[in-house]
This record gives sequence, C-alpha cells and structure tokens, in this order.
Amino acid sequence: MMGPSNEAYGKVLVGICAYNEEHNIKRLLQNLLIKQDLPSDSRILVVCSGCTDKTPQVVDGFHRKDARIELVSEAHRKGKANALNKIFEKARRAADFLVLINADALPQDRSIVKLVSRLKNERVGAVFARPVPLNARQGISKMIAHVVWELHHKISFYRAPKLSAELCVLRASCLKAVPENIATDEPYIELAIREQGYAINYVPEAVVFIRCPTSVVDLFKQRKRIWIGHRQVKEMAGFVVSTSDFRNTLWAISTLKLSDLPYVLLGAIIEGGAYIVARLNFSKDKIPYVWEPIKSTKTSI
Repeated sequence: MMGPSNEAYGKVLVGICAYNEEHNIKRLLQNLLIKQDLPSDSRILVVCSGCTDKTPQVVDGFHRKDARIELVSEAHRKGKANALNKIFEKARRAADFLVLINADALPQDRSIVKLVSRLKNERVGAVFARPVPLNARQGISKMIAHVVWELHHKISFYRAPKLSAELCVLRASCLKAVPENIATDEPYIELAIREQGYAINYVPEAVVFIRCPTSVVDLFKQRKRIWIGHRQVKEMAGFVVSTSDFRNTLWAISTLKLSDLPYVLLGAIIEGGAYIVARLNFSKDKIPYVWEPIKSTKTSI
C-alpha cells in the first residue's frame, strides 16, 4: 500500500513510458505500490505506445484495482519524446514533482522517497538515483554494462552529475516539452533544467536496478542511439554531458580495479564503433526518435 498523504513532499506523479514490457511492468507496479512508501495521493501514469504484447492489459488490470494507476494506450508508436510530453503535460497540471522511471527498472525499497525529499531545496530542479545492472556479471556484454555504470557512478559522484532517467525526480515547474525528433531525452532534459538555473543532484543511496543488453549487438545498438542523442544536443546548444567528457572518463577509468580493465578495452571498441556510426547516421539525418527495441532487455529474468 502507498503511505499516508505527506504535504512535506507535495503532490507526486510517477510517469512510465512502456513499449512491450509485459514481462517487467507488473513487477514494477507492485514495487511502486508496496515498497516505495509514496504519499497516498500519488498517481502513476503509464503511457503504452504501440504495444504488440499484453502490456496495456496488465496495466489496465492494475487500474481496475487501484484508480491511482492511469493508462494511456496509443495505437501507434510515436517515439519516447511524444510519450514523455504527455506525462509532462499532466505533471505540470497536477503535480509538484514528477518521478520518471523506466518500465523495465526496479527501485530499491524507499528509493523514490529518498529522492523526493532532496527537492525540499528549492534550488534543485532534479535528482537521480544510482543505476545498478540487474544482470549478473556473466558474459562480455553484461560485464561491460557493469563497468559502464560504475564509471557513470564515479563521474556523477566525484566530478559532475549526469542526469540518469532510469529513476529520477524532476520539479514539475521545470518541465519543458521535449522535441519529438530527439533520439535521447536525458541530455535534453538536463540541459533544459540547467538553463533555468536549477541544480541537478546525484543521490547514490537511492538505487534503481536496471536491465542491460545481454548481447554485444544489442549493446552496440543502444550506444549508437545514445551517441546520436548526445550529438543532437551538442549541435543544438553546445551542451556536453559530464560522462561524454573524455577527461572525466579517463579519470574514472584510473580508479577501477585491474580486473575491470579488459572490459574497459572491449567497451571502448564498442563505444568507438557506435560513435562513428552515430556520426554517419546523424550526418545523413537518420535520427532514431522511435527507438529500435533492445530485445534482450524485454524478457524476464
């Protein structure tokens, strides 16, 4: 059950963008209702875009039992930015804080409350949790994913925060519409918040377990899309996220264990290839604003 109404936190809306997540969405919704101690007047909005599986039916089943869960089901996929803008519109009208979480993620107990409490500081526009891969450290792509997210943690904690939307909380008054041709929403959201003069804080004691690609091919596809999104924001506003700063990356690598270095090398090869292909696609205006599904993150563990 959700916790009691808590005026100190303000009104909270949880927003979830979902595409073919029937194997993951049930577990996430149960987690939000039982383990996050959200205020009782919180709402959960799930936007299902062009799903070809039973994701909308699963969400609707939760809605029939608990009216605080709302389903928006779209017949066709229009891209994540389109789904986010629907969530942003509702948050601006009906909430003080918007919690964004991936449909295939799973927050550690009370992580959302830990995040929301940090927004009592009115100079802070967004806070985000520490993403930790749910996949075991077995296989090349899984090991690379663990190393990548360890680098992300070190850079965000010791150098400069890089907003992660695997689980984050945004001040509703900061929300700006995301251009619908954006390939990666996180850098654009971070830019929009920083341009308004707000700080973005990293809260590593709030943890979210995430699904990562379990094949090198899927990992390459994901990294290529991310690089295209970063390139878009750089061309648009000259903005570069902290994890794309080569100096930050080199520093973070220097802090890793020796046993992680082979996976750093393999990851660098994949990153380099993804970066080159992303630059070529960007130059040809091939922008994947409707994401290609990463199939290895869609199955249950």
